[in-house]
Amino acid sequence: MKAKLIVLVATLILTSLKTFAGWYNTYNYTGLIDRYPVTLSFQIKEGYFGEPAKKNYNVIGVYKYDKVNHPIRLEGVFNQSTQELKIYEIGTNNKVSATFHLSFSTQQLTGSWSRGKSKLKVNLRLVNRLSDLADEAFDNIQILQFPSLKNYYFIGIYAKKSNSTDAHMRELKIINKETNKTFQILNFEPIETPTGNVMTIIYDNITTGKGNDFLISNQIGRVGGYLNVNFNVKNKQFVLNPEPVAEGG
Repeated sequence: MKAKLIVLVATLILTSLKTFAGWYNTYNYTGLIDRYPVTLSFQIKEGYFGEPAKKNYNVIGVYKYDKVNHPIRLEGVFNQSTQELKIYEIGTNNKVSATFHLSFSTQQLTGSWSRGKSKLKVNLRLVNRLSDLADEAFDNIQILQFPSLKNYYFIGIYAKKSNSTDAHMRELKIINKETNKTFQILNFEPIETPTGNVMTIIYDNITTGKGNDFLISNQIGRVGGYLNVNFNVKNKQFVLNPEPVAEGG
């Protein structure tokens, strides 16, 4: 699990010398695909992908069907001149499994979801927006994380105290996939270095491993590091180690 995080941090360094937030421009939506309730969030990030086949890609995100609660990766293109989004649902083996064609406005997304010959109507409304590019303080912006565990998924609670601070994850909700109820909340406020803002993509601040153990990115040291969370089988609780571990010593 640690090796995986090192690869992610190395990718971040190659992408940008900046190892803190200040680039998040994220839109959070709820609504329907046909009759199915969904939660969808995407971030506009120019130049993130760095692959010839994806040179025009500038959108990355995540969504879930609210009765299933298993986050699905999204990648795609936002055309600013036409205000149109073409977003691909990334399934197993990083293969495109479906495509969204959406019209963007400040308050909603409308359009279609298609897979093969199947085509469904999409209607989503804006819940809120996280802009770490702005100076305004904010709190309680909920961001669905892409990594999840077998029985749990994660929602980061983001805040920004002032124009002199970065957006950070002050809490993490661990939610039972089956019941869709909060199982536990981890609080990061007592930790001196900001949590949940090292990864370039806001949906990737958690790294899962075997079982129910996972890591959360933390802004400790020169290139950042992580916090360890382990599952106590006896007490049936997640246990946060409040001491961040810096990458590279």
